[in-house]
Amino acid sequence: MSLLFQREPFGKILERTLADFLAVRFGQPFRVTWRQGTRNGRDGSQSWLCNPYLNIIFRPGIQREPLLPAIYEFSRSARPWRTPLNMLYVALATGRIGARCLANATVDIEPPLFHAEEMVIIGGNHHIRLLDYHRRCCCVITKSGFCDVFRQNEIAVRRSYPYLPAPRIVECGEKGNWYSEELILGTPVNRLKDQRQAREAVRQIVPRLFALYESTQKTKRVDEYVGNIVGRIDLLIGRNHLLSHPQRENLKGVVKKLARSAVEQPGDISIVQAHGDFQPANILVGDGGPWLIDWEYTTRRQSGYDGLVHVFSSRRSSGLALRFREALAGSTMADSLLSSWPGMEWRDHGRRRATLALFLLEEMDLKLTENDNPLFTFLDAGFQSFSHELASIIPLMESC
Repeated sequence: MSLLFQREPFGKILERTLADFLAVRFGQPFRVTWRQGTRNGRDGSQSWLCNPYLNIIFRPGIQREPLLPAIYEFSRSARPWRTPLNMLYVALATGRIGARCLANATVDIEPPLFHAEEMVIIGGNHHIRLLDYHRRCCCVITKSGFCDVFRQNEIAVRRSYPYLPAPRIVECGEKGNWYSEELILGTPVNRLKDQRQAREAVRQIVPRLFALYESTQKTKRVDEYVGNIVGRIDLLIGRNHLLSHPQRENLKGVVKKLARSAVEQPGDISIVQAHGDFQPANILVGDGGPWLIDWEYTTRRQSGYDGLVHVFSSRRSSGLALRFREALAGSTMADSLLSSWPGMEWRDHGRRRATLALFLLEEMDLKLTENDNPLFTFLDAGFQSFSHELASIIPLMESC
């Protein structure tokens, strides 16, 4: 949530999103107010504390169970030396005394919500989640002013393929801008201490992804597919109000170079319905799992897309150039996984190079789509990091 503050007027967006949703959900008007600090609000309002570092908004005196996802996720760190510090901060930030001290903003809701001490609100890139432990459901709400195509795609795919390892969708709003799903409790595999358990969770998830690919696979000429992506990217670059003229020209030049590399191996490629965000943070262990959550980026991509997202940790752009250098040299640790991924010819150097160029175009398409929002005041930090890494990756692609 702290990163969202940098790119958008999060407080105003939250006010409109929650007020509209609660009015529909409970059949009466609601007033939602975001304010800095943790002083008491107006008489009759219900105050919720916001801790942006734990990405949660909750009531003082909240029961422990609704806090467990944040406790499980943030108590551990990918860097072992930070785990004790994380555990200390989480304990203080979710405790009855420390919660108010470590919160930096408040959300006032009126009229008050019943059973609010059994609820928690979580911010996201495109949506707000309301976890309701009293009703045992999670409501996923498209943020006000945001395109709801992500949400509609997700609902369509999850309903069409019920074997997917995702929580069951319970209810959808009439306008398609929110849905509720079964509430699950789990720990992301990147936060697990037992790496064997993490690897086993991935091993169980992958076959069901492959089943989705088999059900949705279509063949397309690579030059046609690349042309479609380049066309979308050109439109997104042209209408983004935050890109400077030099940035636009630089991106266009990068796109041309990647497109040339992507079509060096002519012929057909396999296009499938991908999860779109197959990263460890979205693979949960526990509560009947493993589960694969956050299907909002699901779309049609080259068949190896999910494997590439997972192997290259592409949602964490920092260090991406180094990981690409290893892959282009054929020394990547991911060779065994990608070599067995459907539709991939990973051990063929020429195909590998073309696949990686196409993957970067698909990633640019996604990141520009994410930033295609007139409400944003700054480009997303992930997009800026990705652009920086591209400056090092392009020379690698040209030299190999």
